[in-house]
Amino acid sequence: MRRFVLLVTALLFFFMPGQTFAEDNISNTALKIEAGILNILEGIEGTISHAAKETGKPGPNREAEIRKLLQKCNSGRSYVIDSTFIDNRGIMRFIEPTQYQNYEGSNISKQEAVIKMLKTKKPRMGNAFVSVEGIKSIDIEYPVFSKKKQFLGSISMLIKYDELIRSVAAKIEKELGVKCWVMQKDGLILYETDPAQTGLNIFTDPLYKDFSELIALGKRMLKEKEGDGFYTFLVPETNNVVKKLAVWKTVHFFNNDWIIAAYKEVK
Repeated sequence: MRRFVLLVTALLFFFMPGQTFAEDNISNTALKIEAGILNILEGIEGTISHAAKETGKPGPNREAEIRKLLQKCNSGRSYVIDSTFIDNRGIMRFIEPTQYQNYEGSNISKQEAVIKMLKTKKPRMGNAFVSVEGIKSIDIEYPVFSKKKQFLGSISMLIKYDELIRSVAAKIEKELGVKCWVMQKDGLILYETDPAQTGLNIFTDPLYKDFSELIALGKRMLKEKEGDGFYTFLVPETNNVVKKLAVWKTVHFFNNDWIIAAYKEVK
């Protein structure tokens, strides 16, 4: 009996550290990706708020000055499609870079993001949509006010969301050997290590309908800011189903949330 107890104790000692290490590794991945994405978004906030403040100042030849501010918004950010000054009627007044200036004068007042900006006049990050430029993107906007607090419009940065996330996640995933997905609160996957899943919806796409554990876990992610859980799902490009452990964190930016889930196959 004593030998049996010693054997069980030894086995527990042998296996538990490995499982703990795996969970710690996944959690560390989620934390690093969360911090990296938040760092980028906060950098955008600093740049776009400065551009909005300066745009609101009076002065001669405002077009040239505003264009320079928009160019600075784009500078060093490969994931930015363009930056725009949208006036208080929802008209795209000035756009940088030059390749998108043919859209200047476009009325986008019916777009959800612009409607909400005109209504709330507060900084915001929208959900994924197809822009007037015809690109899947998200829109980050910051209100522009005059010195007399008159609302003049907004500075908008149009961003390739998957490229922004990949610029953070890819290196960390490779370094730690863990995969990840990032999704909106409606279940739309903004980024997945498996690119075939980017753009799908975890709650509505047929790919996920037979995996109730995954759908249930996704719903938990909407309610809980962070946590972990097991689920089963396919190995990419195969019909093999494996068990996975996911650890998630939530990035809150302006009015919106992104859920970051790091995951790995487990036995």
